[in-house]
Amino acid sequence: MQREELLIEADELTSRLDDPNLRLFDATVLLVSRDKSAKEIYLEGHIPGAAFLDHQVISDSSTELMFTLPNETMLSQKIGKFGISSDNDVVIYCSDQIMWATRIWWVLRYAGHQRVRVLNGGLSAWSGQLEQGDRQYEPAHFLCHPKPEMFANVREVQDAMGKAGTCTVNALPYSLYTGEADVAYARQGHITGSVSQPFDELTDGVFMKSNAELKEKFKEFPDGERLITYCGGGIAATLNACAAKVAGIDDVGVYDGSLSEWLSEGLPTTTGKEPGSLS
Repeated sequence: MQREELLIEADELTSRLDDPNLRLFDATVLLVSRDKSAKEIYLEGHIPGAAFLDHQVISDSSTELMFTLPNETMLSQKIGKFGISSDNDVVIYCSDQIMWATRIWWVLRYAGHQRVRVLNGGLSAWSGQLEQGDRQYEPAHFLCHPKPEMFANVREVQDAMGKAGTCTVNALPYSLYTGEADVAYARQGHITGSVSQPFDELTDGVFMKSNAELKEKFKEFPDGERLITYCGGGIAATLNACAAKVAGIDDVGVYDGSLSEWLSEGLPTTTGKEPGSLS
C-alpha cells in the first residue's frame, strides 16, 4: 500500500478545507481520565469544519467488549449516520494518539470505503486557526462491501498458534507483552506464540515513521505469511496493521477482540519473550 493511501499531511488538508466533498472528523478518545472529555476538548477547539466521531457509535453495543465491529447492516447505518457516503473524501485526526484515527481508517476500509486518510501528526500538526462549537454532517447513504480478511476472529488466532503461514504480533508496549508491567491484566503476558512489535516504535510521537523506517521494523517478517495484529482491545493493533501495509505486507488482519476477548475466554498466554520477536 502506498503511504498516500493512509496519510494526508497538514498542508494538503489546509488546501482542501473548503471542499464540499470533504468529511473531516476528530476521532479522539482519552483512555486516561482527565478533567474534560474528548468531546469537550473538541468543542473548545478543532480543525475548522471537523465533526466529532464517537467510537462508541460506530461499535457493537451488544457486547461487553469495547470498540468491536457491529454487523454489516448496523455498520452501514452507523457510517451513514456520520454523513459519510462512498463518494466522500474522509479525513480522520486525533488530538492524542494516532491509533484512534487508524482504527477508524481500518473500519472504513473494511467496510469498503476507498477514500479515507489519517492526518499525519493529528491536531499537533495543524498550525492554522481552530474552530469552537459543534459540527455535524447531514446523514448519508452508505452500503458496506466488507473485506473480511482485514479482521481476524478468535478462532483464526487459535488456529494460527504454533503453525506456519501466520505471524501473530502483539502491538502493546514491551513490558505489557512480557507481563512485567504493573498492570493486572498485563501480568498474564501475551497470546502464546505471538511476537512483539510495540505500536509506539512505529511513530515519532504522533507522526508515522518514514517508509524506510517502517520497512526496517518489519524486515524480519516472513514473506508470504499472513500477519495478525492484536493489542488490548483492537485499537493500537490497527496502527501496526497500517504500518505493516505501508511497509509492503499485503495480507494483514486485526484481531478485533484482542486480549480483552482472549483473556475472557481463558485461552493460552505466555510471559517473557517468544523466539523470533520483531522487537
